Amino acid sequence: MLHAWVFLLEEDLTMSDDEALKQLAQECPRKIMGLLHAKGHYVHCTSDRFPGKVLCFHKDSEFPADAELTEAQLHFESGEAGTRGATG
Repeated sequence: MLHAWVFLLEEDLTMSDDEALKQLAQECPRKIMGLLHAKGHYVHCTSDRFPGKVLCFHKDSEFPADAELTEAQLHFESGEAGTRGATG
């Protein structure tokens, strides 16, 4: 029974594609469409050098060594896209 509860908890914590796209669009300091991030043209990350800031880079740019993807960016990079709430 515990396994079912843990699965449900993980399912609730996973954002849908629509939620991730909306978050990408809202957190982007350059106001670039979320879909361009989802397709990998731009990438959001954070860095200890700029605490509390979301950084937006073109895919061909050099990233900070300590860059960590944001939760919404990680949704598309980790293959979670399409698992919940896919819109096609």
